Amino acid sequence: MKMSLLVKYLAGDESVCEAVFADFVAFERTWSRSVQRFETEVRLTDLAWLAWNVETRNRKTNLKFDPDWTLTVETVELNEKTSETPLEMTQPTG
Repeated sequence: MKMSLLVKYLAGDESVCEAVFADFVAFERTWSRSVQRFETEVRLTDLAWLAWNVETRNRKTNLKFDPDWTLTVETVELNEKTSETPLEMTQPTG
């Protein structure tokens, strides 16, 4: 399980955050919500928290999530360019 998030900061810089299994476990533990609900109900706070957790885990920030870190962020969005997608099956050519 992996999710790529693009964080755009108010200062103009950007960060690609790769949320991995440990981040999803931390999300469920913190918010008492299953990540399985992302398919039907994803909240802006969910994406922001995941991005913050990745940035914290990677030691790119030591700010508290809310309000400190969120006050530095312009937006958090799915980074579809690098998000994990199922591999397409191709027919063998030989």
